[in-house]
Amino acid sequence: MPQSPVEVEGEEEYVVEEILDSHLRCSKLEFLVKWEGYTNENNLWEPEDNCKNTCNAIAAFYCKYPQVPRQIAWMQFNNLNF
Repeated sequence: MPQSPVEVEGEEEYVVEEILDSHLRCSKLEFLVKWEGYTNENNLWEPEDNCKNTCNAIAAFYCKYPQVPRQIAWMQFNNLNF
């Protein structure tokens, strides 16, 4: 049975079980989210802005897959040598 959403800062949010993938879409970072209590058919690509309360899941994902796309700060980008 799917989990009910939890309330965070007055808004309903679903619990993230795991981040499965990431990609850049129109220069915006998105994560493929596996929702706790839901099947894989319910996995969704979510923009980074919708994943602010999933820091642990995102950190675990990047530890497991360090080569995948991630957003970098503009100052870090300016310091890259090309």
